[in-house]
Amino acid sequence: MSQYKDIITQYLDGVHRGDHELVLSLVTDGVLLEKKGQPAFRGKEVLRAAIDNKDGIVHKDAGSLRPVHKVERMIEEGETVAVDGTVVVPLPNGGQLELLFSDYFTFSDGLISGVESYMITPAPPQS
Repeated sequence: MSQYKDIITQYLDGVHRGDHELVLSLVTDGVLLEKKGQPAFRGKEVLRAAIDNKDGIVHKDAGSLRPVHKVERMIEEGETVAVDGTVVVPLPNGGQLELLFSDYFTFSDGLISGVESYMITPAPPQS
């Protein structure tokens, strides 16, 4: 596994375990996070505030419950790694929200400097 793919694996593991310090250690001070369709935010300290705010913009639909990513593939080209798969977000009512995702991680000096994220709900099964 390449260095960048290993960093992404650590980042997602940190998200799963709620290890905020690990997540923050893997991003640049000026990291840009873009979840398409929502306002972008920039900076490690802004990310820290979003993570620390239990009702905040990071996984707000899940409350304090953590999402689980299932990575289907990672494709690396230069300083960018594309990651796609599914994410299951546990809901406070006991249900869950399943989404398909494609994330594009950009690197600078060995750290994540940008995350561009696309998420959609899967189409219902066709009969």
